[in-house]
Amino acid sequence: MIRIIIFRRMSQVSKKPLQKDIESKIYSSLIEAIKLLKSDQEVDEFLYDLMTPTERVMIPKRLAIAVLWDKGWSQDMICSTLNVTPTTVGWVSKMYHLSSGLRNVIGKLKKSEASRTFWQDLENLLYRMSAPGRVFLEEETVRYKLGHRKKTLV
Repeated sequence: MIRIIIFRRMSQVSKKPLQKDIESKIYSSLIEAIKLLKSDQEVDEFLYDLMTPTERVMIPKRLAIAVLWDKGWSQDMICSTLNVTPTTVGWVSKMYHLSSGLRNVIGKLKKSEASRTFWQDLENLLYRMSAPGRVFLEEETVRYKLGHRKKTLV
């Protein structure tokens, strides 16, 4: 697939806010648009076209912060591993605790074998990268340290 990259300025919220009912209807339209998408490719194309390059990095990082927070990682570990600020981790952890949206998605990701394997592999890699001298530990040792008791197909 060929993508045309258009460089845009960083997103900003207008200083002139919309009326709440109009803002709500626009948000509802976004939700409806996402629900209408049928394939991974459609979702990918939609999000790629809709988000700025910065948003394409930061939104997945926010999900990764929530997943690692759910796994019990400390704020310092998340900051150093994902190169994010304590403010960002604090905001995501606040949303994680105050609302059910992130927890709901993480629960669904945990139930998906492919997703669970991906996040475990990512956590293994991050653990190795953030722990000097532990790069050459046996895979089973890393899995045990991280609480990944169940063997996966990978």
